[in-house]
Amino acid sequence: MSPKALLAAVLVAGFLVSLPFWIMSTSEDKQHLTETTTALQMVERNVGVLDLKPEEKESLKQMLKPDARSEDVDYEQQVWIKDLSHTIRPWVSDDSEAEVIARWVYHYSKRFDLSPELILSVIAVESRFDHFAVSNVGAIGLMQVMPFWKEQLGSKDDNLLNVETNIRYGCAILRHYLDRYHSLDRALAAYNGSLGRKKYPNKIRQAMKRFKAENATI
Repeated sequence: MSPKALLAAVLVAGFLVSLPFWIMSTSEDKQHLTETTTALQMVERNVGVLDLKPEEKESLKQMLKPDARSEDVDYEQQVWIKDLSHTIRPWVSDDSEAEVIARWVYHYSKRFDLSPELILSVIAVESRFDHFAVSNVGAIGLMQVMPFWKEQLGSKDDNLLNVETNIRYGCAILRHYLDRYHSLDRALAAYNGSLGRKKYPNKIRQAMKRFKAENATI
């Protein structure tokens, strides 16, 4: 049975089992069941990760691997991180956190050929720069990465609450969707699990205008 067929069977079975409880349950129970169903629908929309072509899967596995750590920072990078930290600072609790986020946004914007404004906008919309954020459907961290990415293609030991790890995963996934769809709007919608809809891409584009204005001197 294919992954999608298996998931569909699980969803149908879950619905049939829960139906009697829905009829007889309290409003609080119904709200919980609705939230659970929403979570399952989110997973269903993103289950395409299990249907990747072999070459896509291998490429994404390589992208999700951590870089060799280097403490060497050149002058351009120092200036860039300082300026970007200033942009991030209103969103976070202290200068140190702003600098850590700025460093990895800079690093992975270079590695994955993404604009810094795009990465910042996804972070702003997804988590408002809260690296401890966990959504009601289980998305984690700054870029709200779903855990199945690390379980299927990364390392199960990866900590998605870690700033570097989360930005690496988020940027790699976004790069993957850009390579697949050759369209920023479609890539963003796929990242959000809302392929075919415009609401999420429009929110990101609005945020990008703000960050481009704030980073005009970088």
